[in-house]
Amino acid sequence: MKKTFLTLFTFLVLTQLHAQNVEVSLLGNTGLFRYTGNYTTSASFINGAVANSKAGYTNNPYGNKFGFSYGGGVQVQYVGRSGFIFGLQGGYQILRSRVDLNDVYRTDLNQSGIDITGPGPTAATGQTYLQSQDINVNPYIGYRLKIKKVKLDLMPGFDLGFNLNTHEYGKATDMGGNIYKTDLDRGKFPADFRFSFRAALSYNKFSITTGFVQGLTNFSNHLLNDSPTAYYTHSQLISLGLAYRIR
Repeated sequence: MKKTFLTLFTFLVLTQLHAQNVEVSLLGNTGLFRYTGNYTTSASFINGAVANSKAGYTNNPYGNKFGFSYGGGVQVQYVGRSGFIFGLQGGYQILRSRVDLNDVYRTDLNQSGIDITGPGPTAATGQTYLQSQDINVNPYIGYRLKIKKVKLDLMPGFDLGFNLNTHEYGKATDMGGNIYKTDLDRGKFPADFRFSFRAALSYNKFSITTGFVQGLTNFSNHLLNDSPTAYYTHSQLISLGLAYRIR
């Protein structure tokens, strides 16, 4: 973390040497986030559920269905006369994946987890969202295309996502109207190294931004207590946002 912020500081100092070509923008974006890989799932169930309470947990909350996400930050970039771009983005993100819920295993019916010797599951419908709070740093090298008064910036790079916290929020309802919820702290994830490609279409001081980010860090080792496995769990984000250039 310290090395990352030292890199950011050095970048800002160096760009001041060519301040006339430095652009500073405020960013805001929304997006769709999910996990990919063979450890993820589209449907799961709640273990240890109790009707009309927040007991239990989602058996596998790492959903491969998209959840609504959002974030904001600051972008500083140097644009050379040839059109080449050297830039850095930093910001805060809320990333949410989704998994559908089909059943609950109720401890108030003397079930123990998913003990097959006990009563069967109670059918229910709902969703679980796995929400991560991240500080994201994105260095990139790109190129600017000019089309009359419009500018198109193409910005391939990589992201470093430093996780602050990950939390599970689940809710399912059975045919009798009973509600089952989960509210569980999943702890702090390892830093996520991600490949990214972003683009910005600018007119005057305003820009429309879009991006695709694919995580390369395999979270399965962390999720399964660092044991060697053949499982893979990676992050994936599609974003759309606005930027306003303040300099």
